Amino acid sequence: MQTAAPLAETVRSKILERRRQRAWELHNRGWKAVDIAAALDVSPAAVSQWLRRARTDGPDGLISRPKPGAPRALTDRHLLMLRVLLNSSPRDHRIESDVWTRPLVAEYIERLFGRRFSLQHVGRLMRRIELDSKPIPRVVRLELEDLLQGVDVSRIRTRIRRRHGNH
Repeated sequence: MQTAAPLAETVRSKILERRRQRAWELHNRGWKAVDIAAALDVSPAAVSQWLRRARTDGPDGLISRPKPGAPRALTDRHLLMLRVLLNSSPRDHRIESDVWTRPLVAEYIERLFGRRFSLQHVGRLMRRIELDSKPIPRVVRLELEDLLQGVDVSRIRTRIRRRHGNH
């Protein structure tokens, strides 16, 4: 079953692919690259790259390709749970600290999600979470509470997978 995030990414990639194909169609009708860029609200450099790729690889060169690299270790749901955690005080979790530090967050990530990250990467995750302003669903808060209370994590993860796909 496909989850919401990959589905949204697929829709986005199809929209961008269609824009590249439209640029190629306009080029074949005799439009100049600057006019195509203005019509599609993109930079002339982008149009130039698309046209060059279409000339060398044909129209198939404009098709979206999968992103390279390994899948993310933490899902969007994990990041939401982490955001809930970071929005609370460490003292709420019986930690003798006034602020969340990278070592503390790294410890909680490993404890809750079974993933270990470098302190540098934890800092990047914290900045990313700090910039996120999307609302947090109540179910995410409840699942985090279960995790923090030591409820059988494997049972929760199995329940989440059944309910929401592979998270």
